[in-house]
Amino acid sequence: MTNLRKLFWEKYTLDQLTPAEWEALCDSCAKCCLMKITDEEKIFITNISCKNLQVSDCTCSDYSNREKKVKDCLKLTKDNLQKNLKFLPSSCSYKLIDEGKPLPQWHHLISEDKEIVHKLNQSIKNYCVSEALVDQKDYEDHIVAEITEK
Repeated sequence: MTNLRKLFWEKYTLDQLTPAEWEALCDSCAKCCLMKITDEEKIFITNISCKNLQVSDCTCSDYSNREKKVKDCLKLTKDNLQKNLKFLPSSCSYKLIDEGKPLPQWHHLISEDKEIVHKLNQSIKNYCVSEALVDQKDYEDHIVAEITEK
């Protein structure tokens, strides 16, 4: 990883990260690519992934245009992180750093292994089904977690 400051995730706040560091912080778990059902008080997480997610490696098939092509894409930025924290899993690197917590030892910035997130089942690889295969009326059948908003 070039152009990354040494231990940047420990030394700098999220606001101080360069664009390359911001991108590198992502652990590629793709949990933010799961469909969510929301009501006034709760957020329900499903095991349905965005149709653009390549489940084999947890990458977006059109990453640079994801916001334009997917209406509800959760593209995290420094400006929208605070309002989107509630949609992120507790293991999310951005959430951990925002809360002043360390990255897990399996994170690729520490372990230097980009595949470990999948090997340790910390990603949604082989866990989800594409939204292209699920009728929207059946989304409730795929709820796997519930978050109560505060």
